Amino acid sequence: MRETGKLLLKEILIVVIGAVVGVLALAATYFIPQIKMKDNAWESAILMYREGLGSFMWPTVTMTQLDGYTDGLMLNTSYTETDDGIRDILLDTKVNVRDINPMEAFYEVIALENKDYRIETYGRYWHGYQILWRPLLCFFNYGEIRQINMALQLALVFAFLYLLFRTGEKALVIPFFGMYLFLTPLALFSSMQFSPCFYLTMFASMALIGSGKYLNDTRRNYLFLLTGILTAFFDLLTYPFVTLGIPLITHLAVDRECGESIKKSVKDIFFHTVSWCIGYVGMWGAKWVAASIFTDENVIKEALDQVMFRSGHFEKGRSYATTLRLNFDACNMKSIWVVLICLAVYLLVRMVINYRRIGVRPLPGTAAILLVSLYPFLWYYLTMHHSSDNSYFTWRELSISVYGILLALAVNAGLSEKS
Repeated sequence: MRETGKLLLKEILIVVIGAVVGVLALAATYFIPQIKMKDNAWESAILMYREGLGSFMWPTVTMTQLDGYTDGLMLNTSYTETDDGIRDILLDTKVNVRDINPMEAFYEVIALENKDYRIETYGRYWHGYQILWRPLLCFFNYGEIRQINMALQLALVFAFLYLLFRTGEKALVIPFFGMYLFLTPLALFSSMQFSPCFYLTMFASMALIGSGKYLNDTRRNYLFLLTGILTAFFDLLTYPFVTLGIPLITHLAVDRECGESIKKSVKDIFFHTVSWCIGYVGMWGAKWVAASIFTDENVIKEALDQVMFRSGHFEKGRSYATTLRLNFDACNMKSIWVVLICLAVYLLVRMVINYRRIGVRPLPGTAAILLVSLYPFLWYYLTMHHSSDNSYFTWRELSISVYGILLALAVNAGLSEKS
């Protein structure tokens, strides 16, 4: 119990340090002169406006829908500056015109030179993407940033696959392919707001696989804590539970002790989940506190009101069943489901053949993997309102279930060199 208390205190201290570093990182980006971003911001505004708010990579296929609204918000916030630097950093100022969406408002101000605008704030998020967007806008427009994003994501995927083969964790290859296909790479390449959770998920999973022998339970808790902190810093509440669920399932699959002991698996699930939540909730809350202390706005109250509203538990007409239906309806790409079912059947057949031939029974840790596979349904319950209104991107939380089910089959199908 004493060791747990020490760990908790250390994790809280790390969150506080993370918040300080986050503020300093955002402050540093505002030393970049706005004039250096102007030309690329102008081109980006036009590109976004021409593309529209809810465009699809493939018409009518919801899984390929982009989010011009939020990408426009990110551009708007990254470029907008006022004379009050503290408000820019802690309240994340943006321009608004006639209460239209932030993408079109930014287009009118920067491309059409509409002077009839007002400055608004959006302080309950960290908007940490600015530490990348502001430097990039000095050299590239939105279309070019998309190309960079695509190249980086593909490089990361190949690096992950190389790591799996180098470490002998071949059992993860098919589940990873299924999960990545389900996330729809085309949309991940093209919508900046979909990217942070993917990057953080990949980096955390690679750390668990590549450095597993150097990570004891305490260090692994710190890894999940840091992942939660970075998720709160960079993400705009898209599909954040993926940065917990997929790395956690990866750990359960590659850790031999977890595979052989359900007790160890459940213990790791509990402590790593708690560490991630401390990082995520703590970092998010730290932004509200900092913004409320150093500005004249009560961001804490605004944020808590939004939490209550977005949870859907304090408003009539919100239904958990409706939330689930909307998110499943958003995954309407039949070809992907056919591929996923074929992969699952293949792994199941291999598992049955493996059992009949050499008598290998399912590992005890398989149940733990399937338990974490239920995490999306917990997230949808906690965020019913938000996940209903934004099902066009929150459905990606279900990639945890896809990955977990496929991996539960794969680790028992004799696909790993370690089996």
